[in-house]
Amino acid sequence: MNWFKNLVNKALKDDYLDELIIKAEILYTYTFLSYTSNNIEKPFYLSEKEFVDIVKFADILCRSELSIARNKAYKIISLIYDSYREDKFFLQCADIVLTKLGIFPTLGLIENQSDISSIENVLEKVVKEVYQESPFGGKTFTDAQYRLFERLKNSNHFSFSGPTSFGKSFVMEAFIHHIIQERHGIDNIVILVPTRALINQVSKKLKSEIKTQKYKVLTHPVVPGIFKSDNNKYVFVFTPERWISYLSNKDNPVVTYMFIDEAHKTVSINDTRSPLYYHAILQAERKSINLYFASPNIPNAEIFLQLFEKSSDETMVIEDVSVSQNRYFIDLIEKKAVLFSDTGKEISFYYDFSTEKGRLTKVLNRFGEGNQNIVYCNTVDDTIEFSMKYAKTRTLKEDKRITELISLVKSFVHKDYYLIDCLKYGVAFHFGRLPQRIRERVEQLFIDGVIDYVFCTSTLLEGVNLPAKNIFIFSNAIGLTKFKDIDFWNLAGRAGRLSKEMSGNIICVRAFDKVNRWKNPEIDLEIVRNKSIKPIEPTIIKGQGNFYKNIGNVIQNKPFTKAKPTENERVLWNQYSNILYVHQTSKSDSILMNTFLKKNAEAKKILDSVSKNNKIPVYILEQSTGIKPKYQNKLWASEEIEAFPSEVSTDSCEIILNILYDVYNWMDEESGGRNPMVKNKSRLKYFAVLMNSWISGYQLNMIIKNTLRYFQRRGFIYEYGQEIAFDKDDKSHINKVINDLMSDIDNVLRFKIKNYMLNYYLIYSEKTEDTNPPKWIDYIEYGTTESAVIALQTIGLPRHLSNFIIKHHDDCMVIEGNELMEINSDKLLSKIDRERFAQEFEEISEFLRNI
Repeated sequence: MNWFKNLVNKALKDDYLDELIIKAEILYTYTFLSYTSNNIEKPFYLSEKEFVDIVKFADILCRSELSIARNKAYKIISLIYDSYREDKFFLQCADIVLTKLGIFPTLGLIENQSDISSIENVLEKVVKEVYQESPFGGKTFTDAQYRLFERLKNSNHFSFSGPTSFGKSFVMEAFIHHIIQERHGIDNIVILVPTRALINQVSKKLKSEIKTQKYKVLTHPVVPGIFKSDNNKYVFVFTPERWISYLSNKDNPVVTYMFIDEAHKTVSINDTRSPLYYHAILQAERKSINLYFASPNIPNAEIFLQLFEKSSDETMVIEDVSVSQNRYFIDLIEKKAVLFSDTGKEISFYYDFSTEKGRLTKVLNRFGEGNQNIVYCNTVDDTIEFSMKYAKTRTLKEDKRITELISLVKSFVHKDYYLIDCLKYGVAFHFGRLPQRIRERVEQLFIDGVIDYVFCTSTLLEGVNLPAKNIFIFSNAIGLTKFKDIDFWNLAGRAGRLSKEMSGNIICVRAFDKVNRWKNPEIDLEIVRNKSIKPIEPTIIKGQGNFYKNIGNVIQNKPFTKAKPTENERVLWNQYSNILYVHQTSKSDSILMNTFLKKNAEAKKILDSVSKNNKIPVYILEQSTGIKPKYQNKLWASEEIEAFPSEVSTDSCEIILNILYDVYNWMDEESGGRNPMVKNKSRLKYFAVLMNSWISGYQLNMIIKNTLRYFQRRGFIYEYGQEIAFDKDDKSHINKVINDLMSDIDNVLRFKIKNYMLNYYLIYSEKTEDTNPPKWIDYIEYGTTESAVIALQTIGLPRHLSNFIIKHHDDCMVIEGNELMEINSDKLLSKIDRERFAQEFEEISEFLRNI
């Protein structure tokens, strides 16, 4: 077959093919934008010869084993599909190409139009559909997915990467299904996800796909009484902190497999949670758990195996695409419209810049009308502002499901919340702090085509599965940091929906002459021009930027090597220093320890001081890697450790917060950066009000009302670090309080404060004879003091439904001690007033179907 390889190589180097692809890209662009002779002076088209030639090129390239050739074949079909979708010759060729590539979800777009398959092609489809059938049945792997699945089946650990649209989650879920079937249900499995926002999405999918009653999908680090059985096995979906909490209970079931989604988060220098991710996976590796890493795009997927000292042979980098993508840059400042061709050239194309007013709206309408669109805006403030402004330009959208969601937002959040103003027009905003109940409904209405435009922050980079036809990118940064190539392509890779369309569009828009808004196109657009992603170089392995000097300085209480480190750098150095401290105390080997010994000249002296001075038990240090050991040792050395109050009130919450503020030196540790937890000690009064409302079980809308009353009494709020008078009738002030409050519940109360409380509680329990102190950690995590409400949450019910059931239908539960032992589903559903509590009935019904 050397002659065929030579033919493919010749085609790939053929200037005529590049010329045809450029013409096809321009044709696609003008077709997509619905340009006619009324819009442009010279309508664009392919000649008959050019059309036949480009299709023949695709026919040759799709038969190659080279990803670059296969991807180019698919690109050609996707570019001319809209213009030739009724042409029988094209449909026959497209059918062949998609079959050869094994992209079965997209084949439906071709086959639904006519019966055009040849006998040879039908046979190839049948063979692939049989051999590449997934364990779910009825679903067929693409060629690349099948190759990966076969490799996974024969491995004890593995790391793979692929394009965002590749379907990594589908392959992982199929492999989990395979493990359950082939090993006859003997294993417990953990899926590690980077954020809480992903827990529910992943667990709901698994519950619908894992049909065996033997397996229960759980999301909290306890096994509820109702599911405790020698016959039961479990699939846990955890964040790193929940996994560490799970390991702290030695009675929990042994885990055999761990799947790490969004694995690049373990080494991200821009994510302050990456040290915790690393620590959590290392804890699993030390228990001989089989590790499987999935990450987007990166060319050196073996790096994660190296990080945990595994053989790097079990690796696969997938380059085959399942959805083609087209790249555009619209510069509203310099009035330029550019297409980034797959040939490497930049092609200017016609775009009408004559309109000055509403020009950003025009871009969204021109590219987005009639499609599903995601608009990336970076910050929460920008996301809300842009979505509000755009919504006002649209006509009202009459839809029952929109009306129902608006009603829910009013009752669950607040009647003046800005999301309501957007939803009326088929527009929404989306970010991590939105309540899960609201966020999921926004996502579903978007998937169903009821919502047309979603304006978002970097939540989509966390792995939230929300593809769209178009991705508009208004900012080239996350926070204050410019996109890394992996971040950009992980976001942009969501353009195009497999099985819905052949391709998606990435539209970078420069609308303002500001920093991090594509201000310097020549430099900023390099990540858009260059589709390749550089290999990841983890700081733990390479030690860039005096990394090991600085983590040593933390242990020695010395200043950093930089006079003004960023808040990210400070947090990362502190946390890796704490993890190193744990490794030395537990006498554990690790890449972190070994590289520290090589890179820091004072390493042995520093580590000897750890062994000499530490008094904290290892099990406490392992659960508290976000807290400097020097504060833990100081608390341990205290003659008397103050007990937390037993009653719950605003005053008792403030007492606890003051204790934590002093013991853990929040004045220095939690007052820096753009958004500090406590700028000064007076901030504790706000957190006391919020903490008491949350723990007392109040629903979110009531917590918001309490907090608004607090600020009304106080008289001012902070905006961009500045004190401004609070106006209870000012909608912008109300929304500022709501958004800050939702963020504070998730990121401050349930993460930071809970972790400080846990460390205090562990040291207090170890040092005193108090065997049953108040369970403040559970109160904070579950937002209640009622054991029955906690018990319902541990089986996966959200807080609002758990409160609802205990308040109205507690007679449908059997609770022994603090554990849920039985739930009478039929009785519960029959007793709910479906007219009065329609939303609750729907949500509880869905949950019980998959329990």
